[in-house]
Formats: sequence, C-alpha cells, structure tokens
Amino acid sequence: MGEQPRGRTARPGDRSLRAVRLVAAALCGTYAVSLAALGAGVTGPPAVLAGGGKLLFIAGLVGLLVTRAVVSRTDRAAWACFAVAVACYLSGALLAEFHYADLPVVPRPSWSDAGWMAFYPWAYAGLFLLLRSRVRRVTPGMALDGVVTGLTVASLAAASALGAVLRMADGGVAAVLTTMAYPVADLLLLVLIAGALVVIGRDAGGVWWWMAGGLTLFVVTDTLYAYLTVRGTYTASGPLDLGWGLAFVCFGLAACQQQGATAAGARVQGGPGALVVPGICSLAALGMLFAGYLDEGDPVAGLLALGAVLAALTRTALTFRQVRALAVSRSQARTDDLTGLPNRRRVYEALGAADERLARGGSVAVLVVDLDRFKEINDSLGHAAGDALLRQVGPRLSGQLRDGDLLGRLGGDEFVVLADGLDADTAMTLAARLRAQLQRPFRLGGMALTVDASIGVAVGPAQSGSAEELLQMADLAMYAAKTGRVGTSVYDERRDGSGRHRIEAVEQLRRGIAGGELELHYQPKLDLTSGTVGAVEALVRWRHPTRGLLLPDTFVDLAESAGLMAPLTSTVVAQALRQRRAWADAGLELGVAVNVSPSNLVDEHFPEEVAGLLDAAGVPADALVLEVTESLLMADRERAVRVLGRLRALGVGVAIDDYGTGYSSLAYLASLPVTELKLDRGFVGDMTASPRAAAIVESTLQLAHALDLVLVAEGVEDEATLAALARLGCDVVQGFHLSRPLPPGQLAEWVRDRAPVAAR
Repeated sequence: MGEQPRGRTARPGDRSLRAVRLVAAALCGTYAVSLAALGAGVTGPPAVLAGGGKLLFIAGLVGLLVTRAVVSRTDRAAWACFAVAVACYLSGALLAEFHYADLPVVPRPSWSDAGWMAFYPWAYAGLFLLLRSRVRRVTPGMALDGVVTGLTVASLAAASALGAVLRMADGGVAAVLTTMAYPVADLLLLVLIAGALVVIGRDAGGVWWWMAGGLTLFVVTDTLYAYLTVRGTYTASGPLDLGWGLAFVCFGLAACQQQGATAAGARVQGGPGALVVPGICSLAALGMLFAGYLDEGDPVAGLLALGAVLAALTRTALTFRQVRALAVSRSQARTDDLTGLPNRRRVYEALGAADERLARGGSVAVLVVDLDRFKEINDSLGHAAGDALLRQVGPRLSGQLRDGDLLGRLGGDEFVVLADGLDADTAMTLAARLRAQLQRPFRLGGMALTVDASIGVAVGPAQSGSAEELLQMADLAMYAAKTGRVGTSVYDERRDGSGRHRIEAVEQLRRGIAGGELELHYQPKLDLTSGTVGAVEALVRWRHPTRGLLLPDTFVDLAESAGLMAPLTSTVVAQALRQRRAWADAGLELGVAVNVSPSNLVDEHFPEEVAGLLDAAGVPADALVLEVTESLLMADRERAVRVLGRLRALGVGVAIDDYGTGYSSLAYLASLPVTELKLDRGFVGDMTASPRAAAIVESTLQLAHALDLVLVAEGVEDEATLAALARLGCDVVQGFHLSRPLPPGQLAEWVRDRAPVAAR
C-alpha cells in the first residue's frame, strides 16, 4: 500500500466503503448494458436477459443498501429503511416482469401495485431518520420553513402533472384509488424532500444530497409515468425507464458516500435573512392563487398554495416576534435593572470601542465615582432607601455630561463615566461638577439626605493606551481620593503604581492558572517503618512567562487575597492525581499529598469535585492526602468538619499541617476526621539542640499514636535529626536532608535509584 497523504489518516469507514463502491460500479455497468439492449429493441431471450439485467441491478442495489446499513455507525436505521423500500419496489417489478407481463389485461390494483406502494412509507422513514441525524433540534421557525417550502413545491407539482393525473383517473373505485395513490404518495414525498432541504441547509453532505436527488428524480419520473398512463401514451422500455434507472443510480451513489459531520444543533434563525425562503414561497403561492382566479385552476394546487401562504404568514409573524424578543433581550443584557443605566457589560463594550479612538490618537477620560458612607445608609435606613438613592444618581450626573459621553453603573454604589476629548485638567473639572451634584441633598420620602462621593480620574493616551487599563487606574485613583478624603484625584504612578502592578499580577496569575503555567515539584516522604519512600508532597511552582520559575511564597498570598486559591488548588489536585496515575502506569506506586486552601475547606461541593478528579485520573481515594492548617480549621470549624468528614467518607486522607503553631487543642483534635499530624519544622529542626523541642516532638508523637494517627515530621535537614526521629519511633519524615522538591521525572529516578534505609 502507498503512503498516506501527509496530514490525512484513513477513517475506519473508508475501507468498508471500498467494497460498497466496487459493487456499485459493477451494478451500474450491468444496468447500463440492459438499458442499451432494451433501447436497441432486442426481442426474445436477449430481451428477457436485458430486463433481468435491470432487475439484477435493483436487487444488487438492495444488497448495497443493506451493506451500507451494516457498516454505518450513525445512519444504520435510515439505510435499513431505504433497503426495505427498494426491496418492496423490486418485489413489484418482479411480479410485473414474470407474472403480469403475459396477461392480456393487468388487474388494477395488482400485487405489483402493493409492492410499489410499499416503497413510499419506508422511503419516508429513511428520509426522516437522515434528517434527524443531521439536525438534532428543529426550532418552530425551521419547521415552518419546511412546511412553507413543501406546500409550495407540492402546489406547483399539483398544478402541472399531478393534478392532471388526479382529474383524469377513471374506472372502478379500486382502480381510481390506485391511480390516485401514486401521485398522492409522490406529493407527500416531494413535500418531505423540499421541506427537509430547507431545514437541513447546505452542509448535510453527499449522502443526503444524492439520496434527496434520487428521490426527487423518482417522483418526477413516477409523475410522468402516471400522466402518460392515464392518457394512454406510455410505452414500456422507453425514456422513462432511464429516469427510474438514474434515480436508483443516485441511491447507489448515496450509499457510496462517506458519512458527513452531524450538526450539533439547529441553524440560527433570526433577522431579515430568515424571511427569504418563506418570502419567495409566498410569492410563488400567491402566483398560483392568482392564476387560479384568472382561469379555472386546479383545486388541489389552490388549496396547497393557500396552505403555503398561511404557513408563510405564520412564519413571518414568528420571525418578527423573535427579532423583537432578541432586541429586548440584548437591551436587558446591557442595562442595569435598578438604575436603567448601562451595566458593566455595556461599559466594557464601550471601553473596547474607546481603544480604537486611543489608537487613532484621540483622548479618552475615565472617571470612577464611588458614593461615600453608602454602607452606613444601607445599614441604618435599609436597602430600600439605598436603592432609592442609587436611582437618583443617574439623573443627577447625566445633566453634567455631553450627548456622546457614557454614564454606567459598575455595581453597588460605583459608577463610571467615559468622555472623549478631555485632558487631565478638564477631566478634573468635570469630576468636581459631578461631585457637586452629588453633594446636593437627596429626597428620600420625607427626609433630606446628604451624601458625598470620591472620584478617580485617568486620561489616555497620556497615561495608557488601553481603555480597560484606564478604568483600573481611575479605580486606584478613586481609592486614593477616598483614603485621603480629598474628593477627586487623578491617577499618580508614584502613589498608585504598586496597586496597579498588583492588579496586573492578579490577571497574570489568573491567566497562568487557566493557561497551564503551574508546575508541580514533589518532595519525597520517607516511611521509617519500612525504610522506603511511599508518598510525596506536591508543591506548586509558577512558570511565569517573563520572570521564570516562581516559588509559592511569591504568589500564594496574591492568590489568597484575589480569590484565586480555589481554582489554584483544584488545578494542583488534578495535576497531582494525573501524575500519580502516570507513575502507577510506569510501575511506581506513590501516595500524593496536596495542600488545601481555605476556600476549598468551606466549599460544600469540594468533596464532589475531588471524587470527580479521582475518577477522571483513575486513582484510588486512599492514595490522596489533603493537608490543612490548624488556622483554616478554626476559621469555620463546623463547616470544615462537614467537608472533611465527606472527604474521609470517600477514603481520602486528611493531614493537619504545621501542627503546633496554631490553635493546638486536644478537644478539636479528638473530634476532627484526620489521619495524619504534620509536626511543624520549627520543633523538628531544634530537637537535637533543645531538650524542650525534643520533648515536644516526643509528646506529640505519643499523642498521635494514642489517637491512631500517623505523625509526619517535616524539615529534616541533617542525619542527626533523622536518627533522633527514628529512635523516637516517628512514622514518616521529609526534608532537604532526604531530597529537595523535584520535577516528576527526576523524582521517579530518585526513588528508583535510592536504596531503602534500614527500617526501625
């Protein structure tokens, strides 16, 4: 076999379709020969063989469709329906060829009619299944588009050949019903095809288009056959046989196509573009009605056209309703409910537009307005009074602004103004006017209330070329004005720069957590009972894009204050569990310990998150230990105990980190669902030089064993400390004397190359 083209891999269905395509080619050749023979007017046995070639082709097509149903993964039921439909048609053709062909008069209806009519319901089912697999959700607008298009096409068809067939049908009741059944069935099939083509759109793939084209060709040929039969001008083995043959060829080509992508959802319907299809169909239907008015038109076509117009009108009304609802929704999404001013989303959209003006050299001033003592008003007078006050702020400030300026509410009692064409001096003048307006008494019921405001100002491009950064600067300037009680203040880099850089650092850390910049190093924990390393502690590092590898003390406090510890901890737990799984797959079984943040410890959903991470990594719960500090436990003890209890119920271990530095209490220790105590490094490091420290270590060890807990001594820096802990009967130790924290690959090599120490 030749080399695959670069960037392309053979799909599993390609090999299965090769056999299907080879069979299809052979069948098409057979059918072409039979049609040529019949067209040449052969008689006798050759004519029988030629007719048999046509039947052989249809029989082979049934086998082809069955094969496609077997190899297809998504449209198996649809292909099976098409196979049954063609098989029913084949049964009618076999009866007509070998039973009814020699009769002087063919009864109507006949068993051939039964086989041919059975083709339709199975074709309907196959089309419906193909449609459903490509459009998972059909909106009311899409459904109406399909109805409008289908009825319009049906009305046009009824006005041409199908209507004539219905009008010219004669004979007995059974014969008339049989004659009418074909055009009616074809009409329904045409409605389904036309409607589905509108609903499914242009990206359905070759399977759909070949199948829909074949069925359409089948309907057209069938209609012409019925029309010629009623008029008595149909001749067997004529040009119409070529139409049916091409229809069946299309079915075969559809079976040879690779499965296209399945649409994830419905097309987006909205706006004037959604009215194109129903508009065109309405015009066509109105034309049909007008033609019927001028002349004695076909009643069936008229009824269908009327139905198309009514459906199109309904579709139009629905579209306008959707457009109006969309406009209202967009307005509400950008408007503050309380004040009616632009909300935070609209403000940030305006900041994006301001960036373009700054890039062109224009100036933009950003003013952040914060009401003073607003919390006192809420606490003393109630939230209703506070809301009433906020509703009056907008009209006060708007009177001082130009038409092009934007006033919005960021949230709480904080407002923002965006004004073009102002420098720092004129922006400060505007800030003074705004503050003066807010200092006027507010009327709340029968009471006059006086408030004040602090306003921060930043102006670009002098201070920044980014409007969003100007908002941050104005916010820092506002805090400076509030702290200094000066009312208004413009951003000062020397005074406010540290706060600005902290904001930048928070955003960098947020992006770093989401962007995979966190790395874990692992410090081994030596089990003194067995003399082996059975677990590690995961310690996070930040691979900063410009500052390199940062240790936790440079960013953990920042994460705590910025509310990022929860996502940081979750990321570390997930990464540690994946690494533990990788080690286990490589034959290295290690437990892993991870520090837990305060936000995780009081999060009632954290145990469920841990359970999901364990399942995703395929790691047993007892291989994970979560370390918490005593101060965290005492911050919200009741909730922390609930969360830890649920973690222990999963099988996860819990360790108290830095034990002895916080609120060490036998009462809380006895009630907590913990499995380990980690003695603080301060006691461990001094134990060889201080009898008091050694006594604390020994008593803590005895306490841990009495409570059936594992004692982990961290901060082992020398051999003497390790030996002393071993003599006391300590369970687990870790520290630089054993190893510094190592990247995953180096840690695995360190563990494998290290000889076990003598167990105590």
